Amino acid sequence: MPNLDELIKTIKESQKTLFILCGFPYSGKSFIAEELRKHTDIVLVSIDNIFRAHGFDWDTNTLPDTEAWQKIFDESYEKTEEELKAGKNVLYDSTNQTISSRDKLREVATTVEATACVIYIKSSAETVWKRWEANQKNPTRSTVSRELIQMTIDMFEEPTVNENVLVIVN
Repeated sequence: MPNLDELIKTIKESQKTLFILCGFPYSGKSFIAEELRKHTDIVLVSIDNIFRAHGFDWDTNTLPDTEAWQKIFDESYEKTEEELKAGKNVLYDSTNQTISSRDKLREVATTVEATACVIYIKSSAETVWKRWEANQKNPTRSTVSRELIQMTIDMFEEPTVNENVLVIVN
């Protein structure tokens, strides 16, 4: 299992690679993404950023319907493809909790002859709930509903070795 420094080195040595972040909500994906952005020239495609840019908000429960979610994801795939086509490394920040969601991203990479690698930020459900509780007290952090967190945990499909996965325990 690589640590953050090894992951930074891997990204710096990569070309035209889609790094697919994967993990429970509050596992530390966005924190890791920020660290990777500080130390590499990777391009970040963040579902949360696109979600907010479309006027949605977890805190007020202003959530997209199915059609709006599709637009958000379509925009993320287009941005990912565009950056990979330009030869850049891309870090895709979302829970990517199902094999099919990761398969879709691998398909995007394949269409532009890019490589795909899953970065699984592995945290226990107990750790996730502790972080969620702490975020409830921090007005600068968005808080996803307890129900949505549990639903994501319940449907989470852990990446397998044949998904070209790097595991970071956080």
